[in-house]
Amino acid sequence: MSLKDCIDYAVAHNVQVKQQDVVRRNQEIALNTARFSRLPSVSASGSQSFDFGRGLTSENTYVSRNTQSTAFSVNANMPLFTGFRIPNEIKQARLDLAAATADLEKVRDDLSIQVAQAYLEVLYQQDMLKVAEEQLALSSKQLERVQAFFGQKKSSALDVAQARSLVAQDDLSLVQARNNYKLALLELSQLIEWPSPDSLSVTAPTGEPPAQVKGSPAEIFERALAVRPDVRADSLRVASADKGVSIAKSGYWPGLTLGAGLGTTFYRVGGVDNSSFARQMRDNFSKSIALSLNIPIFNRLSTRNSVRQARLEVENRKWQMETTRKNLYKEIQQAWYNAVASQSKYESSRVAEEEAETAFQLMTKKYETGKANAVEYEESRTQRQKAKSDRIAARYDYIFRLKILDFYRGIPFS
Repeated sequence: MSLKDCIDYAVAHNVQVKQQDVVRRNQEIALNTARFSRLPSVSASGSQSFDFGRGLTSENTYVSRNTQSTAFSVNANMPLFTGFRIPNEIKQARLDLAAATADLEKVRDDLSIQVAQAYLEVLYQQDMLKVAEEQLALSSKQLERVQAFFGQKKSSALDVAQARSLVAQDDLSLVQARNNYKLALLELSQLIEWPSPDSLSVTAPTGEPPAQVKGSPAEIFERALAVRPDVRADSLRVASADKGVSIAKSGYWPGLTLGAGLGTTFYRVGGVDNSSFARQMRDNFSKSIALSLNIPIFNRLSTRNSVRQARLEVENRKWQMETTRKNLYKEIQQAWYNAVASQSKYESSRVAEEEAETAFQLMTKKYETGKANAVEYEESRTQRQKAKSDRIAARYDYIFRLKILDFYRGIPFS
């Protein structure tokens, strides 16, 4: 799997991503609720009552008789004017949905960073495993050479024992390197929710990283302000809080509501002849339509305090956005300087590896011709191994630092 494959698989299976998507879908429902608040509300009701003793007759008089009544009604209400509360609630819900979508993007981005770090750790351990295998091959070859010299009486039994000890040490290092590689695969597989690390392998990036770190912290920060989802989410929440002020101010405005209703009633009085159910339902049928105007005069300063609280929420959101931007700039500064330092370290380690390789090749020739002893050869071999390990570690650290800077620029991991 490539890095992009790992990230895509992790995003598709990560629980936190799914939970944040539930939050986003919940905001979609809230937006639909706000939109549907323009529609009229319709309700129907029915009742059946029994009265004993004095009761109300169909002529609207009271007599001492047992009566029963059945009533049905349908009522509808539709807001005509709410002080611009409904349109502002729709706008606020739309902004909240956009903020929730940005939060989902941030969760995905954070997961991508974790996956990239674990992915590069696998590549690092994979290369270290190759170095351990190479070291074991060298020590095994050297053991064969020493044994051949011993047969020719050109080396001592001590030299053979030291060569065998070196092979055993390298074999142990190889076992440890293989375990480290498997553990790195395990961590990556758990992070991306892969079923088993045994069936997971990764592809290494080709080519060398660039010689210089591009851009500057200020340039990367300006780019990040335009693409980072956490910055966009904070900006959207400031706009949503502004709409909250408008919603609170709607309490100052009068409200106008249109209402309509249909109803009918059936009466049955004990001891007298009553009209049929169908006739009474037809004769008692009534229709109504009404306009209701509600003018706020004094509500114990509740609206004023709601507006003040909404304005404080705007101020709080702005400070939150400012905090996010400051933290982002600090993160970019640190990431940029880390990348520059990592680049210098990588260049130095690369030169050190070349020198150590040259020195080892010369030492090998001297050792094979008997001009150097086993201790000198082992020191040269150890320095070569350390130089290789340092270069591999510096390379992947530099690659990771560069990918972090690209991440802040809005360039996806690949």
